[in-house]
Amino acid sequence: MPMRRLVSYMNRLAATAIILVSSSVLLAQQTGTPAATGQISISTIPPIANFAVDGTIYTGGATFLWPAGSKHTLQFLTDTGASFQTSSDQTAEYGFNGWVDNAGLLSLGSNPVQTITADPRITAFTATLTISYRVMLNFFTPPDNLPPVCSAGSIPPNVFRPGVVLVNGICYWSSTTLYIQAGAAMLNAIPFPGFVFLGWQGGQSSTAYLTSLNIVGPTTITPTFSPAKRVTFLTNPPGLQVLIDHTPTPTRPATGPCQNEALPVAAPATITPLCVGDFDFAPNSTHTIAGVSPQNDLFGNSWVFQNWSNGDSQNALFTVDSTTTAITLTANFVPGIPVSLVTSPTGLKLNVDGRVNWPSYNFVWGQGSTHQVSAPAQDTDTKGRKYTFQAWSNSGPAAQSITPDASSVGIGIRMIASYSILSRVVVQTSPPGLPIKVNGKTCQTPCTLDVPNGSQVAVSATPSIPTGPGARLDLTGWSDGAASDHTFTVNADYTTVTANYSPSFQVSTNSNPPAGAQFALNPSSPDGYYVANSAITVTANPMPGFQFVHWSGDLSGTYATGYLTVTRPVNVTAMLSRTPYIAPAGITNAAGTTPVSGIAPGSLISISGESLAAASVTGPTNPLSQSIGGVSVLLGDRLLPLVSVSPQLIVAQIFSDLADGNYTLTVISVGQPNVTGTFNIVRNAPGLFTQPGTNPPIALALHEDGTPITTASPAKAGELVSLLGTGFGVYTKTLLDGFQPPSNPPALADPVQVTVGSATVTPDASTAAPGYVGYALTKFRITGDMPSGTNATVTVQVNGQPSNSVLLPLQ
Repeated sequence: MPMRRLVSYMNRLAATAIILVSSSVLLAQQTGTPAATGQISISTIPPIANFAVDGTIYTGGATFLWPAGSKHTLQFLTDTGASFQTSSDQTAEYGFNGWVDNAGLLSLGSNPVQTITADPRITAFTATLTISYRVMLNFFTPPDNLPPVCSAGSIPPNVFRPGVVLVNGICYWSSTTLYIQAGAAMLNAIPFPGFVFLGWQGGQSSTAYLTSLNIVGPTTITPTFSPAKRVTFLTNPPGLQVLIDHTPTPTRPATGPCQNEALPVAAPATITPLCVGDFDFAPNSTHTIAGVSPQNDLFGNSWVFQNWSNGDSQNALFTVDSTTTAITLTANFVPGIPVSLVTSPTGLKLNVDGRVNWPSYNFVWGQGSTHQVSAPAQDTDTKGRKYTFQAWSNSGPAAQSITPDASSVGIGIRMIASYSILSRVVVQTSPPGLPIKVNGKTCQTPCTLDVPNGSQVAVSATPSIPTGPGARLDLTGWSDGAASDHTFTVNADYTTVTANYSPSFQVSTNSNPPAGAQFALNPSSPDGYYVANSAITVTANPMPGFQFVHWSGDLSGTYATGYLTVTRPVNVTAMLSRTPYIAPAGITNAAGTTPVSGIAPGSLISISGESLAAASVTGPTNPLSQSIGGVSVLLGDRLLPLVSVSPQLIVAQIFSDLADGNYTLTVISVGQPNVTGTFNIVRNAPGLFTQPGTNPPIALALHEDGTPITTASPAKAGELVSLLGTGFGVYTKTLLDGFQPPSNPPALADPVQVTVGSATVTPDASTAAPGYVGYALTKFRITGDMPSGTNATVTVQVNGQPSNSVLLPLQ
């Protein structure tokens, strides 16, 4: 610290010391601060005590306006000759802890008297207090001249006291007034021999002799003592122990003086100590009484409790009567006989007196008592091995009664329950944890059975167990070489049989596009699964319309045959490219397969194959287009009118001016090589259309109003219906190919007949179908000789050539 600041600091200390009066401290005054009036509050915490400011007394708190630099005297008031202040109603004492200021500048705040100089920084002074409340300790005893605090030695003979009270560890034996600090106060009531403590009354209602009293204000506490009921506990034979309220207690021996217990603190000289085995009980109170059983006397003899002299049994509830007349209770014992129950082998359980969880089977039973002992028919040791009961060493039954008599005194009883071990069978799997059927029941291995030697055990192993997508475990055989389902005879103490499994994995083959190839696997597998580490070859054989490009997935390469080792589920995909292809006999009537081999001029045809178009596209309906989706069909030097194209099917109209004979057409698809197909032209090759998606096939037929005939709307008797087909042959007037016929279409050139069920009719009219390119229309009337209420079979014959069969719903 610089010298100038050090000197200034010492000067301020000296000035402070000069102003101290009666241990007061002068707060530091800021040099150069101009005189000003400031507000300051003076109070106590809690705000209940008296203090003086400049000689004037205030209670709780006061506020002042003091000019800066003015000097004042502040004092916490205490009782004369005391260090505390008593409340005006005498119910509390306020202990002074010290003064504090709001700025934390006060250094000697423990002095009750402070001389202060007003400072704008200091706006509050507070006296902190400790409160002690008045507690009136009230004994129901006549007043005497003895001080209330227990003194050394005994109470004089002429002074009566039923007991004493400890308050926070200080002994009191008569009524007095205490001041106890707020909070928990410990109370302990100690009755003298001949008396009992009944409880606290007043501010603390409790029957506990040792308790805690929460002091929150003035209160009165009264310990209640009462004359006791003296109960003397004896035993027969003398000197044994009893249990009084679950506490082991000795009793008087047969001879010799009473063994006195220690007297409580400050007991009067006239009070006789309790003797061993004596108890002072409150009248009408209830207690648990029992004999320590079994127990040994000083000579090592065993004794077992039998009953109490008042007829009560062990652990009886004894209720003291309302009088104070002393009584005696005697616990009667009989000679104890050691009993040892043993199992062979050791460690098995027995049922003794209805209980199996005994810590041991060594007992001391009273002479003449009866006990039930039972050996279970089957038991399990700590290692899980099972045993069956054979016999007791006394040749008695598995469950029997035992009554120790006088002949067993000093000798004891020992009985052995003999057991024989069952043979153990362990059924396992490799790998472990798989399900196996044992004697018809499914269990998760390892499965353990304990059975008599010579027993039959049936085991059954599942041939295959799924373990995940494309993976499973396949049974390779049992360790005993038997079939997957078999029975064996147990002929050893410990038998293990194991079902061995090996992993198998699925080899999945796919093509892209789908269904573009057939696959050959060598070696072959009936379900596509192979034993782990199998070496196989996979060959992709493209279907017509596809070419192999390369493998993807778990195979790679550009050769159609690949090699792999199966160590996990395998998925291979043959990547294919499309090449146009027309199936043999793939050019047919667009209505479907017809009895006539060939197609008629002007009819709609289907060209079936693969990769004929890049996508499915339908063209305009009038006129038909000669190119759809980049696809055209060339016949000679002319392009056929097209209805629609798709990768597997082209629907087109064949030219109506073709003569009978064989022809070749060419499908032209942008970006693909051309592909050709042959067909045969005949004059008549009728085919009937069916409604899409119907099964069985329902004819494409119309009511007179033009609505479709369906199973929900069948044709009626007498109704003129229209049947639609194609390939019926030439018309009486030439039509423009690819264009819809006129509203008054030409008639067919050749005769037509319609057969419905067994009835054959001549149509009212057979023409080109208005509004349909390539369609023929035959109109006929439903007659009474046709079937009714069914789907009738319908065919047409054109110039004697039959069509395919369709179904016509009739009402």
